[in-house]
Amino acid sequence: MLDAQAIAMAARPTRIPYACRCFDEIDSTNEEVKRRIEKGEPEGTVATALVQTGGYGRQGRRWASPAGSLYLSLLLRPLDHGVAAKDLPTLSLAVALAVHDVLASFSDDAGVVVKWPNDVLCSQGKLCGISLEAVRQAVCIGIGINVFEPAEVPELTGSFGPAYLERIADLSVLHRFKGEDACSDALPFGGKRACAAAFDDAGRLSVGACSVLEDVAGRLLASVDRLYAQWLHGGFAALVDEYNAHAYLTGRSVGIASMNGDVVARGEVVRTDERGCLVLRDAGGAECAIASGEAHVVL
Repeated sequence: MLDAQAIAMAARPTRIPYACRCFDEIDSTNEEVKRRIEKGEPEGTVATALVQTGGYGRQGRRWASPAGSLYLSLLLRPLDHGVAAKDLPTLSLAVALAVHDVLASFSDDAGVVVKWPNDVLCSQGKLCGISLEAVRQAVCIGIGINVFEPAEVPELTGSFGPAYLERIADLSVLHRFKGEDACSDALPFGGKRACAAAFDDAGRLSVGACSVLEDVAGRLLASVDRLYAQWLHGGFAALVDEYNAHAYLTGRSVGIASMNGDVVARGEVVRTDERGCLVLRDAGGAECAIASGEAHVVL
C-alpha cells in the first residue's frame, strides 16, 4: 500500500491538517470517506487505495479501478467556513483546477486542460475524473488520476479514452523509482511506457511505482489546499479567470444533454461564468448558462 507519511511529507506545508489512510484494496475511497463523515471526522481526512472494487465517479458512474492509478478521496467541510450550500458545486471546478496544476507541472507539452465541469484531459485523452458528494454538512471529493497504464486498459464511456501520466511526463520529474534502471528504456511522449518497471512479474505495483503515486498524491493535496483556500475566501469568482485560461471547451460547438440523454441545448462555448455555469451562444447570438448538476456535455 502507499505510505501515508510519505504522502504527508510530499504535501507539506499545508493549511488543511491532512490525515491519510492508505489501503491496498477497498470498495471505494469515496465510501470510506463517507463512513468517516458518519463518524464525525474532521476536514482533511483522506483515503487512498491501490485498487477499488466498487469505484464510481460523477453522477454515480462506475469506474474501473485497476492498480496503476491514484484513487484518492478527501473530506472537506466548507459549510463550517461559511460557504452557502448553493455554492458547493463550484468546489468540484476548483478541485479540477488543482489537479490540472499538478499534472501540467509534469509536462509543458502535453496540453493538459480542464473539461467542464471537472475532468482533466491531455492531448492523449482523459487523465482524471472527479466527483463531489455532499453528505451530512460535509463534502466527499473523489479523485482518480491515471498514472501507470495497467495490463488491461479499462473502457471509458464518453468521448475520450484514457491517458496516462507516465506517457506525458518529463522523465526527470517522474523518475522516483528506487530501482536504478526503472525508466532506462523510456521515451517521453512516445510509444514506450515511461516506467517499464511499474509492475512486477505478478502484476503488483513496484515499490518505485508506489513512490511515484505518493509523490503525485502529496502534490495533489498541496494544490487542493491552495485552491481551496482561495475558493473559501473569494468563491469560484476568485478562480474563474484561471479556470477559463485552461478550459478545453471554449470556442467549441457542443450539445447539452439532460440526465435522460435528450439534447436540450446547442451552441458554441463562450466561457465558464463566476457561478461555475457553462455559457453557450446559439446561432442567433443569444447566451444561456448551464449548471453542472443539470446536464452533461455532448461533443
